[in-house]
Amino acid sequence: MTIDHQGLVRTRFGRVIDVLRRRLVGAGYAQAAVDLGIIVIAALFVLGVAAQFAFTGEAAEVAALANFTDARSTTINPAASQFAVPVYLTKHVDDAFRA
Repeated sequence: MTIDHQGLVRTRFGRVIDVLRRRLVGAGYAQAAVDLGIIVIAALFVLGVAAQFAFTGEAAEVAALANFTDARSTTINPAASQFAVPVYLTKHVDDAFRA
């Protein structure tokens, strides 16, 4: 047990607390870096999920457009052969996406 310059009694436990406090004061920057890393990882995960939904939605839109075009070609030309329909679909689905 000692007396410091402020007249306070210091014990060995008090010195340990002071050392730990000094070490933890500089930990603010490291904690901020860890928090930033966690936030970046979470944001990239959310962005990846959003991209997957976007690709899935685009594929669903293409399938719906092909279905509509197929039904339309069958209505317009019911006597078309099985080889003529894919040619019609390819031409008109591509035209619809370019528009």
